[in-house]
Amino acid sequence: MKSQLRNITIDSQAFVYWYSGGESFTLNICPKENKNIKITLIFESNPPDEDPLTFWAFYSITAQKNDLKTIIHLGKPKHIAEIISYLMKQRKELFTKGQPHILNNAWDLLMEMGYSNFNPVWVGEW
Repeated sequence: MKSQLRNITIDSQAFVYWYSGGESFTLNICPKENKNIKITLIFESNPPDEDPLTFWAFYSITAQKNDLKTIIHLGKPKHIAEIISYLMKQRKELFTKGQPHILNNAWDLLMEMGYSNFNPVWVGEW
């Protein structure tokens, strides 16, 4: 399922983001003033085998940071702001014009941000 385009402002810079969920979660980020820059984060995962007729999706991930268990909701502005803020500070090269930047293993990005022990919170839909 694909979300609507949403706006978010980080450090006085406006961004547009949208996401889609399913067996993998894809988050797209684009600076509002420059649509030629697009960053796509792909979180691949394996759904449960419990019911093959169920469509499985995840939007939240349980993780640990600083020895505390936390939930990262990949569709909530708070966590998207944290990801964009990190990218702006630590991965500036992704904000260059040209071809889209695709991070096929976005789990690595969460590890860079200090998270570990990831576990998608699966939602089953018929």
